[in-house]
Amino acid sequence: MQEIKNKLEQQLNQHGYGFQYSVLEYIRRLFAKKQSQWVFEAAEFPAEVQGKGTRIDFILKLKDTRLFILAECKRVNPKFSNWCFVKAPYVRRNRSSESYFVDHVEFNQHDPHNVCKVTGEKLTGWISEDRAYHIGLVIKSQSTKGESGKLESDAIEQAATQICRGLNGLIELLPKRPRLIKTEIKNNVFHAGVTLLPVIFTTAKLYTCDCKLTSSNLEDGKLDLSGEELSQKDWIFFQYNVSPGIKHSSKPGQISDEFAKILDYDYVRTIPIVTPKGIAKFLAYFEDL
Repeated sequence: MQEIKNKLEQQLNQHGYGFQYSVLEYIRRLFAKKQSQWVFEAAEFPAEVQGKGTRIDFILKLKDTRLFILAECKRVNPKFSNWCFVKAPYVRRNRSSESYFVDHVEFNQHDPHNVCKVTGEKLTGWISEDRAYHIGLVIKSQSTKGESGKLESDAIEQAATQICRGLNGLIELLPKRPRLIKTEIKNNVFHAGVTLLPVIFTTAKLYTCDCKLTSSNLEDGKLDLSGEELSQKDWIFFQYNVSPGIKHSSKPGQISDEFAKILDYDYVRTIPIVTPKGIAKFLAYFEDL
């Protein structure tokens, strides 16, 4: 019996179930104490896109809005627990600042078939420039003991892909459940459709470096970080370019003949990555916007 219990403990920890539900319990307590307006909606919600199924760890709803958080919980192998992020100096032509990119889903009132329309939205004022990063790398620790069976050198990419697959799978579901895409009135203002925010909660430590990649040596391509500093953050905004292989099939909200605009509206999605210490402040970040 002890052997079975030990194996069960190992499997639960390896799959991260304990972390997932401890995050949910912490968020529930914040709401109960009126320290947060985010309400639990559902856990392990099934989704499928392009023939591949997944489950969203849990869904939260901001009270009295149609704003939803879709969560991926990532408990990492301690040996691969250092997640480092840097800014890309070039993303698209004529972009001088960062925006919060999300998917907003509504029925197209001007379409005779009233089909579902997905708009790649820029949420004005919803992003802090000093927290927006484009490149994420997992740094292996040589001094920390790891866990068997968990090789996570690409954990950031895996987590981002997983939550984006869940996001796009949910978008595929919404046209089949039109009551989910409804108009609400709040403060005499009409709010049409739903806005979906993919978020990664993780046990990893988040570090950022504001180095200038353009200062790399042109001859050998190497970058010297000897004069740079790392900063530890409780959460960051990861500007992630979603692969077409996990995108939804719904009609896009914008049509453009410019690669730069297509990148923003169709592919770039902002994924907040949040540590346990940052959960309360992160959730509060949206409530007054």
